[in-house]
Amino acid sequence: MKRITVLGIGNLLMQDDGVGVHVIRHLQERELPPEVKLIDGGTYSYDLLEFIIEADTCIVVDAMHGGGEPGTIYRAPFDELGLKPVAGAVSLHEISLVEAVYLLRLEGYDPDIIVYGVEPHTVSLGLELTDTVSRQVPRVAEMIEKDIMSLLM
Repeated sequence: MKRITVLGIGNLLMQDDGVGVHVIRHLQERELPPEVKLIDGGTYSYDLLEFIIEADTCIVVDAMHGGGEPGTIYRAPFDELGLKPVAGAVSLHEISLVEAVYLLRLEGYDPDIIVYGVEPHTVSLGLELTDTVSRQVPRVAEMIEKDIMSLLM
């Protein structure tokens, strides 16, 4: 049986930065297959490695500065993003998704990772998503559901 983890990451206190968590909350309202685990990762850290390790496929949702208009949805396999770990983290709480995947691969884990990003409009103190990004939450959730169904076939 294929195991799929959907990991929403971001800071709910910083408006559009929290989009990944909002997508997870939206998905929690839907009926998903039992093979799917939804994780509210908040501001990700070393603790999230176990959720990635447990999955055959991990779908990550986060705010992403890709240069598009606010609200633009990006979807790509992790390896196609060309991201490299950056040296200089002083604590395990400073590990980004890139460093986490790098560490997992050093340990011999290599789950498929699909990344969904939403171009933020505003990343500053505030509890609500901007309207532009909020309108994209159901669309991202729908896209993820389609990926899930495809992966389980």
